[in-house]
Amino acid sequence: MRLRQYLICAAAIAGLSLAGCSGTNLVPNTASGGSSGNKGGQPVPSFTQFTDIPMPSNSSLDMDRSIIFGASDAWHGRLVLNSGGTQAQMYDFYEREMPNFGWSKVTVVRADISVMVYDRENRVATIKLTGGSFAGSVVDITVSPKG
Repeated sequence: MRLRQYLICAAAIAGLSLAGCSGTNLVPNTASGGSSGNKGGQPVPSFTQFTDIPMPSNSSLDMDRSIIFGASDAWHGRLVLNSGGTQAQMYDFYEREMPNFGWSKVTVVRADISVMVYDRENRVATIKLTGGSFAGSVVDITVSPKG
């Protein structure tokens, strides 16, 4: 019985690992518009409401860990993304794309847990990058008023 549980667990881990090997398309989502509905008629969270922060196309918003106040380019709060890209890919993505959205680099620390700090007008964005449980990475973006 115990051997069967180990085999099932090993098969699940192997399947998830292989799923993480798919190619990633790290292109910022710059489209505008609202959220669209799914087949059940429920709204699907959309990154298009965040026009001032680059969002990798292979990521999903963790609604349970995110909290946003405000709208458009005046929002502040915390976005947590589960990304299919590795931590290194996400670091390179944000280092390349943040200046394209008007953000200036303040400081960065590239390590097992990377932290990137940018500012723009009267706001500061802190991006924390950690490895995911099985594959991919977690991107934690906190935007707050400067000062």
